[in-house]
Amino acid sequence: MAQIRRRRRLFGSRGPNWHARHAVGQPYIPVEPGNPDPRARATAVLLDRLEPAWTILYGTWSRRFYAMALFAVPYPLTVEATSAQELTELMRQAEQEILSGGTEESSRVNGWHRVSVAVAA
Repeated sequence: MAQIRRRRRLFGSRGPNWHARHAVGQPYIPVEPGNPDPRARATAVLLDRLEPAWTILYGTWSRRFYAMALFAVPYPLTVEATSAQELTELMRQAEQEILSGGTEESSRVNGWHRVSVAVAA
């Protein structure tokens, strides 16, 4: 009861016409399943097919593109970006850094990073 009073004090009362959608006794309202960001997901699939050395994903919740390196590196490598064009640029920068033997500090600045993996002994 104290939490309800505190919530009302912070956010105000909701009024007599307010009904919680998931409250007990409320009628069922059908919701159509959606396809969030179909264009971005299709772009990620296309990039994944065009880049055989990388696995490319699109996070529908984060709305970001992710690329994971499939080529031999001494550590797991992940690149993330907000657009497909930015992702491809960061992938090329990561490849250049790996070929030139860059450090972890330079990788953090350039937008790609190593992923730490705990290995059980």
